[in-house]
Amino acid sequence: MIVEADRKTSKDQDGRESETREKQVTINHQTLTQFPILAALDDDARQKVASYFHERTFPPGQTIALEGEHCGKVYFVIRGVVRVYRLSREGREQVLARLGPGEAFNFVPALDGGPGRASVDALTKVTLYAMPCERFRRIAREHQEVALAVAEHLAAQVRRLSDMVESLALHTIRARLARFLLAQAEGVQQPSHRWTQAEIAAHIGTVREMVGRTLRAFGAAGLIRRQGGQIVVVDREGLEQETVDA
Repeated sequence: MIVEADRKTSKDQDGRESETREKQVTINHQTLTQFPILAALDDDARQKVASYFHERTFPPGQTIALEGEHCGKVYFVIRGVVRVYRLSREGREQVLARLGPGEAFNFVPALDGGPGRASVDALTKVTLYAMPCERFRRIAREHQEVALAVAEHLAAQVRRLSDMVESLALHTIRARLARFLLAQAEGVQQPSHRWTQAEIAAHIGTVREMVGRTLRAFGAAGLIRRQGGQIVVVDREGLEQETVDA
């Protein structure tokens, strides 16, 4: 994995960067097969659904959706990486997910009509297919296969978030960081990304200083080493032992 210096992005007076582009394009309906939620549609239905999308492009660091906002769009990731996160009242960040091509987000507010439950921003330049929430809700009502795929997607999210809650509540920072490093080394965290210590902290539920301190401890113990801006796992077995709390 790669750790780089913390990045800074500028935002406008409203707190978010301006979007670069939104356009209506002719979307090849076959490209929608990469999305599990739409893959089960027959060819005619998929072609109709494709006509409802707009293509939107966001630069790195730009806000795409804000927690508490009314649902405007459901988004499907074509290129790039987005980050899904929540902020505490004190400004602490907890990363919930990183999503890449073939993944989608904003289903909960689209289906229940409530406010968004998390914020989303672009980690890289991102191209998305966007569909109005009302339109997506109608598609889910009209196509049982879409509704079932959404239910399976949300069930998987519940399982993953339950595991995250367990990790935050029951495991030490040292154990959580060891699990994170092993997941990165195994390529479990998709897609690949240059992580800052602040981003790692937000992902595992701590602060940057604790990440730095624990990384130094792992290095001193011979579990990892820094190499050209990367963190290399040297002793996998030893790092695996760190995932088990004493």
